[in-house]
Amino acid sequence: MIFKLLSLLLRYPDDEVLEARREIAEAVRELPESPARDAMIRFLDYWENEDPHRLQATYAENFDFKRRGNLYLTYYRHGDSRARGQSLADMKAAYARTGYPLDTTELPDYLPLLLEFTAARPEEGLEMLAEHRAAIEVIRRSLLHDKSPYALLIEALGVFLPELDEATVAEMQKLIVQGPPEESVGLEPYSADAPPGGRLSNVTFHGRKR
Repeated sequence: MIFKLLSLLLRYPDDEVLEARREIAEAVRELPESPARDAMIRFLDYWENEDPHRLQATYAENFDFKRRGNLYLTYYRHGDSRARGQSLADMKAAYARTGYPLDTTELPDYLPLLLEFTAARPEEGLEMLAEHRAAIEVIRRSLLHDKSPYALLIEALGVFLPELDEATVAEMQKLIVQGPPEESVGLEPYSADAPPGGRLSNVTFHGRKR
């Protein structure tokens, strides 16, 4: 359940998310005590009470306009290079192997989508998240630098990920200094034409599906 809630909280706060805001907050509070829950509760102090328009604007500032803050994990390692296209294809195949339906036009490396997958297939999802540990840490540090409350959600996710080893720290530092590769080849097979944040799917609150 915690990965499903992290997925929802990291999505663009469109009308559907905003309509479910109270139910999402209640579900977070019902989680068992843990450092991850504590971080998510602190995030609710901002997210639950913020004006909807300001919430949407802040989300866009944090995630849509920054190379080191976007939520597409393979971008950090590969930029828009040909290698990224292969990584996306590999992730899509991994979803398919588990029988997980990709009922979205979002790219398969979109973090909220991967978190939703992890809620349904924890072992496979956590393995995929661990493969992108450096990118997730870059996102966390970018959000901390900007004093964004969304850093709390990445901290909550980090509770479930491997600790940073030397190789991951080196990759993370390289990404911070140099940024992703800039070779652009296009990713037409994976173009995302859904609204920011994708869709809410297969989410149930007290018997209601959103």
